[in-house]
Amino acid sequence: MNLPFLATETNQTPMYLCILLLLGGLGGLLIGMKMLQESTERLATGGLKKLFTKTANSKLAGVGIGTLATMIMQSSGATTIMVVGFVNAGVMSLTQATCYIMGANIGTTITAQLVALGGLSSSSFPLTQILISFTFIGAFVQMLFKKKFPKIAEAGNFIAGLGLIFLGLDVMTTNMKAIFLNDAIKNALTTISNPFLLLAIGVILTIIAQSSSAVTSILLAVAISGAMIGGSGNGILYVILGTNIGSCSTAILSAIGSTTNGKRTAVIHLLFNLFGSIIFFIMLYFWKDFMDMTFVKLFSESTATQIAMFHTFFNVTCTIIFLPFTKVFVFLSKKLIPERKADIKNKKYKLVKNLLPLSENMYQGSDFLDARLLQTPEVALEQAIKFYHAMASSAMADLKLSIRGFTEKNKNLSEDVTKIEMDVLTMSKELTEFLVQISANGVSSGSSKRISRMLLDISDIVRLTEVADNITGYTRHEVDESLVFSDIVFSQIDEMLLLLEKQFNQCEEITEHPSLELLEKTRTTEDEIDNQRTLMAKGHLDRLSSGQCSAQNSNVFFNLVSNLERCGDHLNFISERSCQDLITDKTSLAIRP
Repeated sequence: MNLPFLATETNQTPMYLCILLLLGGLGGLLIGMKMLQESTERLATGGLKKLFTKTANSKLAGVGIGTLATMIMQSSGATTIMVVGFVNAGVMSLTQATCYIMGANIGTTITAQLVALGGLSSSSFPLTQILISFTFIGAFVQMLFKKKFPKIAEAGNFIAGLGLIFLGLDVMTTNMKAIFLNDAIKNALTTISNPFLLLAIGVILTIIAQSSSAVTSILLAVAISGAMIGGSGNGILYVILGTNIGSCSTAILSAIGSTTNGKRTAVIHLLFNLFGSIIFFIMLYFWKDFMDMTFVKLFSESTATQIAMFHTFFNVTCTIIFLPFTKVFVFLSKKLIPERKADIKNKKYKLVKNLLPLSENMYQGSDFLDARLLQTPEVALEQAIKFYHAMASSAMADLKLSIRGFTEKNKNLSEDVTKIEMDVLTMSKELTEFLVQISANGVSSGSSKRISRMLLDISDIVRLTEVADNITGYTRHEVDESLVFSDIVFSQIDEMLLLLEKQFNQCEEITEHPSLELLEKTRTTEDEIDNQRTLMAKGHLDRLSSGQCSAQNSNVFFNLVSNLERCGDHLNFISERSCQDLITDKTSLAIRP
C-alpha cells in the first residue's frame, strides 16, 4: 500500500491529498522554526541580553552583534523590529542600527543553510531521516526533564524543533514531487523567465508570509523536489532578491506609530536591501550564466545548497560594499523622513532641574517600553529593568525634594513633588503592564522570578512618593502655622536622609546582584534608620520638657519622622525580596540532618 506522503512517479495519489499533505508539511516546518527560535532565545538568555544591551561603537562589532542575534532568534525580521524599538527608545543611534541591520541580513541566511542540509541526504547517509528522528528524541527529553531540569527540557524543545523542520521539509518535498508530475504545474513554475516578474513573486510572497526565511525555505523545498522556479540559470536568484526586499515590510509595518528615528531605521533597512538587490539584479540581468559558472560548479551535488550559498553570498557582499557608507544611509533616511515639529515634544518624565541628572537610562515611558521589544522577551525584560531603576530613582528624587521643601520652609515645591509623584504612578502602571506582557510571551524560570519580584517592588517604590506627598502637607502646616523647629531637628532630618540614600543605593545594588552579605549591610542600615528615629523622638521629648520646642510642633514632627522611617521599611522589603531564594536555600541547608 502506497501512502500519500511517500508519493512516487508510479503512484497516482489524488492531487488534493498531495496538496493537503504539502500544507501540513509547511505547517510543521513553520512550527519547527518557531520552536527553534523560542528555544534558542531561552537557552541563550544571558548572551542575548548582553548582545542587545551593548551599543557597539565599532561598525564590525555592530554587524557581528546583529549577525549573532539573528542566528539565535532565527529571524532577521524579529531582529530589525527590535532595532527599531531600541532606536525608538533612544538607546541606539541610527548609525549603530544600520550596522545591526546589515548583520541581521547575514544572520538570517543560517535558516537557508539549515534547510539546504535536507538536500544532502543519500542512501549511504540518510541525514534527513536522522534529523527527523530528533523530533521524538527532543519530545522525550522535554517530557522527562520538564519539572526538575527546565534547561535540559528547553534543549529538548530545541532538538524537537530541529527535527520538526526536517519532518515538515521531507513531507513537503515528497508531495511536491507528486504535484510536479503534473506537467502543467511544473511548466508554470519553470517556464517563468521574466526577471521583473520573478523579483515581484519574491517580494509578494514575503510580504504575505511576513518571513523571508519561510519563503526561502519553501523555495529550497521546491528545488529539492526536482523543480526550480524560474527554470535553470539565474531565474531562482531573482526570486531570492525579491524575498530580501519583501522582508523589509515587517520593519516598515512595525515602524508605524514610532518616533521619527524609528521610522528612519525601517527606511534604512529598506534602502540597504533595495540598493543591494538592484546592484545584483543588474549583474544577473547582464551575466546570464552567472549561476552556472559559479555556484552550480562549486556545489554541483545539491541545488538547494547552490541557492542557500547565493543567499549568503548576496548578503555578505552587500554588507562589505555598504558598510563604509553607513553615514550615507543615515543621511538619506533623514532626508526621506525629515524631523517634524509634531515630533519635537517634551519628554514624558522630567525630573526637577538640578535634582537628579537625566541618565542615559531615563526615557519617556511608552517609547522606552516599546512593544516591539516583546519579540524577544528576555531583551524586553532588560529594558524593563532599566525603566524600573529609573522609576525608583525618580521616587527617591521626589522624597529628597519634599524634604528639601520642609527644611527650606518652601511649600512652593509641592507642585514639583506632586508632578513627580504622578509621573512615577504612571510609570508604575506602564511597567506593570509591560512586565505582564513579557511574562505572557514566555521567559526563563529565573526571569519569571525576577518579574514577580519587580511587580511586588513597584508598590514599595510608589510608597516613597506617597511619603513625599505627606511631607509636603507637613511643610504647609510648618509655613501656614509658623511652626519653629530648632537647627538640630533639620540636622537630624538631613542625617536620616543620608541614611535613606545609603539604603537606597544598597537596595539598587542588591536587586541586580542578590547577596546575603549585601543584605546584611542593608539590614544594618535599616537598623541605623530605626535608631535615628528613636534618637530624634527622644530628643524632641527632651526639648519639650526643657521648653526648647513647642508642643504644637509635635504632631508634624512625629509624623514626619515616622514617615521617613517607613521609607526604610519599604526599601528593606525590596532587598529582602531580592534575596528570598538565597535565604530559602540557606534555611534548607541549615535544617538538613
